[in-house]
Amino acid sequence: MSNPTLQDICHDWRALDQDFVDDKAIELIGHEAFSSEVNIDLRVIPAGFLVKLANKISRNLGSLIYAFQLLWACKSANVLVINGATKIWFYAGLLNRFLFLRKRNVLCWDIFVEVSEGWKQKVMATAMKGMTLSVLWSSPQVASHARFLGMPEDRFIFIPFKANHTKGPRYDLPIGNYVFACGNGKRDYQCLVEAVRGTGIPVIICATDPEVRRRIEDLPNVVKLGATEPDFAKLQASSCFMVIPMTYTGLKGGGEANFCNGMWHGKPVIAADSIAAADYIVDGETGFVVPSGDSQLLRERILTLWNDRELVEKMGQAGHQHVEKNFTHAAFVRRILRAAKILGAAKSG
Repeated sequence: MSNPTLQDICHDWRALDQDFVDDKAIELIGHEAFSSEVNIDLRVIPAGFLVKLANKISRNLGSLIYAFQLLWACKSANVLVINGATKIWFYAGLLNRFLFLRKRNVLCWDIFVEVSEGWKQKVMATAMKGMTLSVLWSSPQVASHARFLGMPEDRFIFIPFKANHTKGPRYDLPIGNYVFACGNGKRDYQCLVEAVRGTGIPVIICATDPEVRRRIEDLPNVVKLGATEPDFAKLQASSCFMVIPMTYTGLKGGGEANFCNGMWHGKPVIAADSIAAADYIVDGETGFVVPSGDSQLLRERILTLWNDRELVEKMGQAGHQHVEKNFTHAAFVRRILRAAKILGAAKSG
């Protein structure tokens, strides 16, 4: 039995769920441990004395030194696994590209690249080119990132994100008479407001950023909250269904965790999104996907569910099963580490 290749994964991420043989000759190292047991070891390299000292001066300086420490520890049979939500990835990319003659194998996940112009775009692209493989959260992002950063598409790969709430309890709460929307980044709440204007449908919008809440138009049927966990999850779990309206940027999506969390709690999810939602929501089965900014179609989908509670129940059950099969936290960690092993095998071969 042979493991899937990088090309197999690029064609279909489900190849990572096939039977897998762990090549012990390929060692994974990183700066943080994953909170899930997946029978693939990752050795965490703790920050050294110089990193801790530098952090007292500047977090950026500390991240730079830590990135050097990680790359230095990365031997030819290693793959460095980096969380792109930290600053470490940026400095590791620059150092790997310009400082190290022997380029290290680096897999970066959750890479945070936003649309920018001029020198910022050039610097971001320069750092990204120091990553061997970058994991993105939706299939359209592969082409958009490659085009925006001037890199070949085979330097990016789509592996779906996860329902973060699968790490905790699934609440068994009475179903409330409201629609739930949530999130801060890239949210188009004006689209949602237009969709529910005049309907009388109660809507709770949960955004922890006060500035995001301030920009949401006041309507009699719209309540704005800043709830955090676990109240946030309980609001999801007790809603009738969820609506996630996203702004289209053409490059990076968002809302993937909320799509998955909503379905995990047995809620149909309506997403106004043109980048990521179609990779998570089965349109017409676990929810609905409408184009970003289309408030009229969003209104129609909201009214469809609001007036058909049997359909809400049916879609909610299908959504929960869909997440259990595809988007749990454990499955996500397993896929990331397997991809890193496959990357290491491909480069050593």
